[in-house]
Amino acid sequence: MPIQLCTHFFNDGHRCGSPAMRGERKCYYHHPTRRPVANPYERRSRRGFQLEAPRDHIELQEALGEVIQRLASNRLDVHRAGLLLYSLQLAAQGIQRSIYQ
Repeated sequence: MPIQLCTHFFNDGHRCGSPAMRGERKCYYHHPTRRPVANPYERRSRRGFQLEAPRDHIELQEALGEVIQRLASNRLDVHRAGLLLYSLQLAAQGIQRSIYQ
């Protein structure tokens, strides 16, 4: 069975080349049920997130909470969250070593 392509046509007349969703005529991006972001600058505002290097267990817990909260509310990219969580894991190991020395 051949792959169905999206039936959306752009203003310049060329057709979208993405595969249509199963049982649909449009791709995910052009499907009418897809909700666009209300404010297009909202996605850019997600990048304005800075995390200080934790110096003790309390700051580490606060940083973890911030990452988890942003990830759960979809204000942080999954890939970036993974990198931040890995970095916090390394910071936790460093904090633990400094306590026992």
